[in-house]
Amino acid sequence: MRHLLLGILIFSCAPPPEPPKPVIMPPIKSSQPDFSSKTLFGQGLMTEYEIWEFLREKPSESIVLETLGLPDSVWLDDNNSTKFLYYFISEYQDYNTVEVDAQTNLVSGFEWD
Repeated sequence: MRHLLLGILIFSCAPPPEPPKPVIMPPIKSSQPDFSSKTLFGQGLMTEYEIWEFLREKPSESIVLETLGLPDSVWLDDNNSTKFLYYFISEYQDYNTVEVDAQTNLVSGFEWD
């Protein structure tokens, strides 16, 4: 009984868990239209294969934005764990997707055609 009371006392004095950090979403292309034209991808200096190899290395979100430019659309999944950056490719009339882990801000997956 004494151990039970001691355990309750110790656990009741523990600090509450920290609230989760808010997820910061990157800006989209329509908010800064000139930004994307100054990137390697925006200037047409990267092939599709080079983009695929670049994303395969799991770079940080900031490096993705510097290299590919701002996405056309950004979404956060229901669990607040993954950000989806959508890039519209006009030649194909299709979207390519970069998935970014919301906690580490590193690329966790992608679909680039």
